[in-house]
Amino acid sequence: FPPLGTVMSSSEEEVVCSVCFDPPGAAGYAVLPCCGQHEESTTRFCNPCIVTICSMSQLGVGKCPRCRATIGVRMEGDKVVIEKKENVGQCRMCMQTHTLVNAGMCVNCNLGQRYCFQYECDRCHRTQRIAHPMFIYQATPADFSSASWACRGCADYTKWRIVARDVHNVPVQFAPESWGLEDSWLDSVRALRNTAPQEESQCSVS
Repeated sequence: FPPLGTVMSSSEEEVVCSVCFDPPGAAGYAVLPCCGQHEESTTRFCNPCIVTICSMSQLGVGKCPRCRATIGVRMEGDKVVIEKKENVGQCRMCMQTHTLVNAGMCVNCNLGQRYCFQYECDRCHRTQRIAHPMFIYQATPADFSSASWACRGCADYTKWRIVARDVHNVPVQFAPESWGLEDSWLDSVRALRNTAPQEESQCSVS
């Protein structure tokens, strides 16, 4: 597939979706509250692809494929409304001030509850299951995290890296950009789009 933002259209005037490479048709282009909708832009997205992105995490939110802001979707009748998640408050899990997305918890704590992986301590090298996505602080899967977490073996806060057998289970849209998984993420969106084209074709732009 061509890179994100490549114009592929049946005419010089029509810009196709930069994820599925199809014209949006009745579904329309997505109006992104985080980085807008610019008619002159060659990087645009259809509503069904944004809906698919937000459904993939099972948290009701996803990452904007252009700016990586946290977004969500809701339906008003048959119209798609895309929202930037801005419900800022104290997360009941980590007790930090973040954007809350589900059950009074931030995106990261929700991810940690759903994707509870084994991590290796950089000091004692024991492994420990951590209910927080420490992988988001790793520059690569092989690097230790820039953030710390309490190690039971060291009785101290240490750095961590996800164990090799869990790397393939990391949800690709939430993996750090430095991991270079954007193509895999968009490939998975296209695959999901192909499984339910009729349902998605009923969506219309707000």
